[in-house]
Amino acid sequence: MKSQGKSWKEIPIAGVCWRPSTDYLTGDWRSVKPVWVERVSPCMYDCPAWNHIPQFLGKIREGKIDEAAEILWETNPLPSVTGRVCPHLCVQGCNRGQYDEAISIREVERFLGDYILDKKGEILTRSLPAENGKSVAIIGSGPCGLSGAFYLRKMGYRVVIFEREEKPGGVLTYGIPSYRLPKQVVEKEVGALTRAGVEIRTNVTVGADVDFEDVRGEYDAVLLATGVWREVEMGVLGEELMTPGLEFLKRVNEGLRESPGQGVAVIGGGNVSIDVSRTLKRLGANPVILYRRSEKEMPAIPEEIEKAKQDGVQLQFLTQPVGASRKNSKIVLKCVKMRLGEPDATGRRRPIPVEGSEFTLEFDAVIKAVGEIPDTSWIPREFLNDGGGIRVNESTYVVAENIFAAGDLTSGSATVVEAVAAGRKAAKSIDQYLRGEEIKPEPAPEEPVKFEEMNLAYYETAGRMKIPEGNPQDGMKTFDAEEVLGIGLEYARREAERCFSCGCCRVCGLCAVFCPDSAVKLEGDKPECNYDFCKGCGICENECPCSAIIMEREV
Repeated sequence: MKSQGKSWKEIPIAGVCWRPSTDYLTGDWRSVKPVWVERVSPCMYDCPAWNHIPQFLGKIREGKIDEAAEILWETNPLPSVTGRVCPHLCVQGCNRGQYDEAISIREVERFLGDYILDKKGEILTRSLPAENGKSVAIIGSGPCGLSGAFYLRKMGYRVVIFEREEKPGGVLTYGIPSYRLPKQVVEKEVGALTRAGVEIRTNVTVGADVDFEDVRGEYDAVLLATGVWREVEMGVLGEELMTPGLEFLKRVNEGLRESPGQGVAVIGGGNVSIDVSRTLKRLGANPVILYRRSEKEMPAIPEEIEKAKQDGVQLQFLTQPVGASRKNSKIVLKCVKMRLGEPDATGRRRPIPVEGSEFTLEFDAVIKAVGEIPDTSWIPREFLNDGGGIRVNESTYVVAENIFAAGDLTSGSATVVEAVAAGRKAAKSIDQYLRGEEIKPEPAPEEPVKFEEMNLAYYETAGRMKIPEGNPQDGMKTFDAEEVLGIGLEYARREAERCFSCGCCRVCGLCAVFCPDSAVKLEGDKPECNYDFCKGCGICENECPCSAIIMEREV
């Protein structure tokens, strides 16, 4: 624009020639400046493994699947497993859930894990450093042991796993039913580790086949990760007539296809109880879950409880078995009715027996699944506490000189993803120890981005797609038909697009568009601010749809 040969900058407005703000350096009068940060998303904060979820979803948006997998492997080496069996606490915390529907994070994680699984061993091998001359023994090949092996091998250590069973995988192989977690998935995950150089010695029981002290002396460090395989004792008369839940599941995973009876009681309200009852249905039995509290207090994953109901499993609440006896071919359970009192240490309402409410129930078999505890009989007494549990620093996983312990062995029965996270953190502690460094626990994430901090003006309403499932009738006829099916790349990208990317820049460019001083530019894959011209007005922070910009006070 020109007038009478003059530049538009020279046209007087109200007697003053206007000039753009880019003609002026900020000088010393700016008090705050914008800073592009990577804040903690609520999904990451709620994830026991602290997965960098917005970051790997961002790579999926860009079509960079290998890079997305690398980001996920930084905190979770078994996404094809957790993508199937995780209780997905991340989804419960997702900010998008307060807008329309939460992101299908678990399903995207499973897609990513499956998509990359066949070439995982090749990718790992390609990026591995040379062995550093030090070795680590891991006792137990469940999710914690496999996770620890993954990270220690990536750090350059020689890793040998000792497993007492015929096949590696622990609870992944012998505990979780195949309709939830196909065994070929576990085999592929284990295969990727062995191709990367991890040695797994099966059918070896430490404490029997090899001496614990010999293992400790041969390796520079030892990680104990044997999980929990002993059923909690109920302490009632006739308890020997009951089959432990994990023992039953182990038999089925080894090939048992015969029901212990038609009418079967399953005592307990946790995930093992649900897995047992749903497996019994597939064997042709009519299981009844007996639980001493109400459904609200059940510790099992809620969606698994719903699936048990859909399978036809009966649930009888406020019922506590207090004894068992045999009557001909039947097992008679003596039970009492319960009522709920005030919350106990678990946060659930305490079950209280109702006086005079005794009654009996008859079953062909009874399976107890009231909780699991570790078997520490093989661990030297000097490493155990007065209660028989392992004596360990819960922050650093240190037991004694060159001995570490993690997973369910130290925490008690927990989820697969918690065991995976513990294996990773223990591996870091072992690495620090072997390097001669101070062993420091992994810092917890900072407070997450709140829903109220998000700028929702730039997001359109879009619900999640329906997750594909197999035919329920077919699923009840086989143990190997997976009941929840995987998603494809199109679905994964759509969910990645729906992600708010809370606290993580999406490189949308809105900060550059709205900057009145043209101080913000998109340089490559991130915004850059020229502070010589930034006036600290805060418009970029206000417009950012991801809450990834903070105004920092000048010093």
